Amino acid sequence: MLPDERVDLLLSIGQDGKLTELGLWSLLSIEQQRFRRVSEGPAQGLATARVKRQYEGSVLDWCERDSTHPGAMRDVALDCLACGACCHDANVVLDEVDLARFREAGRGDLTGRTYVRRARDGKITLRFAASGRCQHLCEDKRCAIYEIRPDNCRAFVVGSEACLSAREETLGIRDGAPAER
Repeated sequence: MLPDERVDLLLSIGQDGKLTELGLWSLLSIEQQRFRRVSEGPAQGLATARVKRQYEGSVLDWCERDSTHPGAMRDVALDCLACGACCHDANVVLDEVDLARFREAGRGDLTGRTYVRRARDGKITLRFAASGRCQHLCEDKRCAIYEIRPDNCRAFVVGSEACLSAREETLGIRDGAPAER
């Protein structure tokens, strides 16, 4: 344990010399953006990030999950159009580009109070149903506004820690297999 109540996390660097996309999204999911490359010692060639102690449980859970698989890579079947796990209990922030996209598509109704919430601080978000489910998520787990979906939804990375966590929490699927509860 480090004196300032933080832990160091090791991350891989891609062949291009940059932090891998999934590594970057993992950091972002625990509210971290900074990292540095390790230039010497046993971790040379990796990156390290100092993260808040409060995220230690999440990181250890990821390690436990990943330790069940041989090797550093594995295939996980992910089909966003048949999943919809990320469409539950989310905070989808909308910007003017999203609202303009809705209007240009002839769906100005999507900018009204039925579908969006406007906070006092000016932030605009999608309004979810009382069940926690996005109002645009159909019973077949497809998005009713997929072609004009918000940029926040477009940017959600398939296979990221946020994606895998949503699949486990919402669908009970842990890396392609039913989660042990």
